[in-house]
Amino acid sequence: MYNFFVKKKYFIPLLQPFGSFQTIRAEMNKFISLTIIICSCLLPCNKAAGQTQSDGALQNERKADSLYRVYEFSRAAEIYLQMARTAQPEDRNRLELKAIACQNGEAMLHYVSTPTVVTRKTLDKKDFFLHYPDISSIGHFTLRTDASGSFSDTLFVPENKNTLYYSARDNSGKWSIFVSHKQEDGTWGQSEILGKNVNSGGNDIFPFISSDGKRLYFSSNGHYGAGGYDLYVSYWDEDLKEWGLAQNMGFPYSSPGDDLFFYITPDGKYAAFSSNRLFNDPTNRMYSTTRIVCYVVEFESDPVKHPATPKETYEIARLRASSNLTQRQRDSIASASVDKALAGVDRKTGISEMDPNTRQITERYTKTVLAYRQLKKNQQQLQSRQDRFRSLYSALEGRIAIEKDSIDLELMRDSLEMVAKTISESESAALNTANQIRQAEAEIRRIEDIFLSTGVSVPENTLFSSSDELAAEAEDNGGDDPEDIDFNTILEKRAKVVSDPNFRIEKAKSKADLTFKIQKKTTMADLNDFPDGLKYQIKLTSSTKHLDEKSFKGISPVFERKDGGRFIYSAGAFSSYADASRQLARVKKAGFASASIIAFQDGRAIPLASARKTEASSKTKKDGKASAFNVCVYTTASSLESNLMKVLSSGGKDVAKIAAEDGFKFIAGPFSSQKEANALAEKLKDISDKKISVEAVY
Repeated sequence: MYNFFVKKKYFIPLLQPFGSFQTIRAEMNKFISLTIIICSCLLPCNKAAGQTQSDGALQNERKADSLYRVYEFSRAAEIYLQMARTAQPEDRNRLELKAIACQNGEAMLHYVSTPTVVTRKTLDKKDFFLHYPDISSIGHFTLRTDASGSFSDTLFVPENKNTLYYSARDNSGKWSIFVSHKQEDGTWGQSEILGKNVNSGGNDIFPFISSDGKRLYFSSNGHYGAGGYDLYVSYWDEDLKEWGLAQNMGFPYSSPGDDLFFYITPDGKYAAFSSNRLFNDPTNRMYSTTRIVCYVVEFESDPVKHPATPKETYEIARLRASSNLTQRQRDSIASASVDKALAGVDRKTGISEMDPNTRQITERYTKTVLAYRQLKKNQQQLQSRQDRFRSLYSALEGRIAIEKDSIDLELMRDSLEMVAKTISESESAALNTANQIRQAEAEIRRIEDIFLSTGVSVPENTLFSSSDELAAEAEDNGGDDPEDIDFNTILEKRAKVVSDPNFRIEKAKSKADLTFKIQKKTTMADLNDFPDGLKYQIKLTSSTKHLDEKSFKGISPVFERKDGGRFIYSAGAFSSYADASRQLARVKKAGFASASIIAFQDGRAIPLASARKTEASSKTKKDGKASAFNVCVYTTASSLESNLMKVLSSGGKDVAKIAAEDGFKFIAGPFSSQKEANALAEKLKDISDKKISVEAVY
């Protein structure tokens, strides 16, 4: 599913303009983007933020939103929670959800990566995915229409693959990820919805499988994250034959905004993903519901992560590229620059005829001059930046002197503090650059003295092209390399959506609804859908011939079993005898006077007395004795290492993740036997020094 965000209802703005502060914010943006870059939070909410709040409460929430947008999660959460204590019920839920997103974000600050940005481009949100680099070489986009023709959707179909992952609405109306396998006749078979390790209670969209088929990338607003849609990866477990627990990719891939469709180029060198983090703040002049930015970075399968402050994370998450060149290309240009300079020295001074020592000194002179020129260029840029920020600082001081609104005043003071810190950092950088320039000048003079003392002519500065000229020439000369990519146009190409009237995916089988009810028409249930465990049913009747649904007067669901040449009909699937008894009276009133309660254990009929004894025993255990056991792993990380997760999942039990004190708690279970749980815990302790325990469930 790829045109999901054409649906406008998913972009309800939760914030309103700041009013008098908007003007000074626009002025700040003229100098540098120190203003807040964030999404509208996009937390589940049916109405705009602050609709029932007073002006004062709305201003406080705006302040918290501002902190949230610059990754000051701890400060923002404190305000949200304080407001939630006195808020109306319709506002309390939204504020608490925002606080949870902030708490998650605070934990994610411990795991920040720093990707190398190659390029980025602003695109139209409705078809941004069509611009992904080389995506047409590994598949094509096609239009899928539902059986009723009521809606259509764009899917990406991989070439020469027998498995198709896509996103579509499930029975609840949410977007979930499905899988379909290609059949012998070339059509796509019946869809299966992926398990809860991948699909959440929210929307799960834009699935993409790595070329080796071992990693599933997707976007979700229902898993653990910092708000909006985050990027996730799930690893294929070969032993369990299923996708593992989804792991948030962390900052800066995820952000407080909406981050969508992580994709790896066919050569495996680069990754692309898109985000509205630059455009989703309604208080910012850049705000737009129709634009999105696509980023291309160097791909790292397992990026190195490190803790970072909110300010550092905010700067990293802006994903600004110093140039449109990769590190490999920058190294190549630097090498070409030196080679070109030395070639000039060769021609003008006859360096090739020099002795090795003189040649080595001349080469050092060349490199030092090149470095000196780059340092001078950096110094000019730093000076220009300082001038802009000093002007901004003066403008803010003037506004603070006349501002009367306390909230706007506090926001301005926060901004003033940020500008002051930036000026201080810039001054430190300028001082360091000045020292480097002095050292380079001293080195140049020292080498020139050596030239004079040995009778070698000092190479003229005109022999050396500027850094910009050398970079341009190196780019021009490198055009013959088939591996080179024109990063300025990498996102210019636009893939096409192929119309294929024969494209069809068999609809996923709906999960059976076994809720007991009496309605106008009886629903007959498939015996394969009858649940395991201890279950009770209401036996309606038996017959020597097959009966249709009209015979059961709307009672649902009804199961049919065959026993000794007779057809046995029973209704419901109750977890307790008491539940079955309450419905038995309704069934008798409906005309089945001889109806009775029967019991099953894992689908096999058992005596009713035995079932009730088992149920009573289970209740006794719950009242004071452990009925099951969980294996728990405590960690400060938001995800587990792949080897640890693999062992945790090897017990064949569900794995869940919840927030715990000072981190997170991963739970595998329940195990009916403590011995079985202990065995798994020992395996985990053999490969990890994390806190691992077996905890009883009552």
